[in-house]
Amino acid sequence: MSNLPLDPKCSRPLLMAFLCLGTLVSCATGPEIGGPPPARLPVPTQLPSPPVPDSIPGATDDAAVGTVTPTQQGRDIAGGPVSGSSLTRGSINDPGHPLARRIIFFDYNSSELRQQSIELIKLHAEYLSSFRDVRVRLEGHTDERGSREYNIALGDNRSRSVARILGLQGVEAGQYSTLSYGEEVPLDEGQGENSYRRNRRVELVYEGLN
Repeated sequence: MSNLPLDPKCSRPLLMAFLCLGTLVSCATGPEIGGPPPARLPVPTQLPSPPVPDSIPGATDDAAVGTVTPTQQGRDIAGGPVSGSSLTRGSINDPGHPLARRIIFFDYNSSELRQQSIELIKLHAEYLSSFRDVRVRLEGHTDERGSREYNIALGDNRSRSVARILGLQGVEAGQYSTLSYGEEVPLDEGQGENSYRRNRRVELVYEGLN
């Protein structure tokens, strides 16, 4: 069979078809291997808040009830010892002494401290500063609302809030440690707000004393 010359009118559509096919193949292969990596999604820096609202109408307790305002951090927290009673080594074992109050209560979903809580912590700081061989463990707790992981983090934040004030009052870092139990060790196993508000706390556990 003899070779016939192509008609120029027929060859032009054929050339265009090959060009389109080449473009489709290059698009299908995707980006080059050496190209920039895809952007990562931002990681949240704050824990989500539990969904249940809270209120404490007329709440009263034998220990301080917790939560803080930013203006107090420089003025009140660093204000020095506030003891109204004499301190001896045995004061910590006296049930009638203010040091017998070793629980700090907190508002729902909060690790902040109110002024009355700060005053109590400062008294414990004064005792610890007076007797440098004494050690205390700050145990953080929550109520049962929220996930286990969230409550462990919240309990840790609460114990660190207390630890921060001890440090600002001059207590040596080796005298205190923090620990979070989350919701695992309730003070009150009942249901409802009266039980919940007792479980939102930090306990000051003195080694060999509690």
